[in-house]
Amino acid sequence: MRYSAILLALMTVALVGCSQCGGQEEVIRQVDAEKINLVAEKSRTDSLYQQTLRQVDEMMSVLSALEAEEGIVKTMGPERGESANDFRKRMEDIARRMNEKTTMIRKQADEIQNLKNKLASTEKKLAAVSQKADSLGRLVNEQQQEIVALRQQLASSRRTIDSLKAKLAEKDQIINSKVKELNTAYYVIGKRDDLMTKGVIDKQGQVLFFGGRISVKQNFDLKDFTKIDIASVKELQIPAAKDRTSLISNHDADTFEIVAAGDSQCVLKIKDEKAFWKNAKYLVVMTE
Repeated sequence: MRYSAILLALMTVALVGCSQCGGQEEVIRQVDAEKINLVAEKSRTDSLYQQTLRQVDEMMSVLSALEAEEGIVKTMGPERGESANDFRKRMEDIARRMNEKTTMIRKQADEIQNLKNKLASTEKKLAAVSQKADSLGRLVNEQQQEIVALRQQLASSRRTIDSLKAKLAEKDQIINSKVKELNTAYYVIGKRDDLMTKGVIDKQGQVLFFGGRISVKQNFDLKDFTKIDIASVKELQIPAAKDRTSLISNHDADTFEIVAAGDSQCVLKIKDEKAFWKNAKYLVVMTE
């Protein structure tokens, strides 16, 4: 209805202006062109509003699902009678789903940014329509009231866009916070006894102090870990020889390599950060 009123105002401007400026055909042509432009921009703006809101709603839904998955991972442990291998596979399956949701969030963030750019372009076109309305107002002084109404309608459209931009900025903060969280990982480096004392690792399957397998405990204190950004950290310096260094946390062997850096130093080089951190966001390096 708002755009119908604008069209009506443009038609009235043309009819009255014909008798004053003597350019009846030219004014009618200008008004007809503005009517076409205004209808097209109205349709485009409405479509962009709806697309943007749908994208934001979909992203919030995916974020909620991802937070639920993370909550499950933080509390779950091996089920009764479940082997370590089955538990690892179940964790890897959850990690895969979480990774898919992370990829979806990043893709939707790009789509929202694209829609925001299109809205900015629409805003410029609406400003051009406003300038054209001013020009018609100068031709027909008797219709100042209708021209003012047209400006108000266009100002209302601008306020709507500003309101949407404010909402998108708020959503951006949430999305950026979540992306930062998704890019956050933790690592700890230490000798076996120190890591056991801190409750980071334990030994399972041990019989009379013999045998057993060292693994990461399900519940540990992050105060002993160092927080990093997985997008920027590609290497870690380890104060131990290569043959005395091992990864206790679960990371695919083809996603990293340990390179000697002297007699008592080595470097953990991450080849593919997404694949490396896919199974676990907590890196535990044990030295002997």
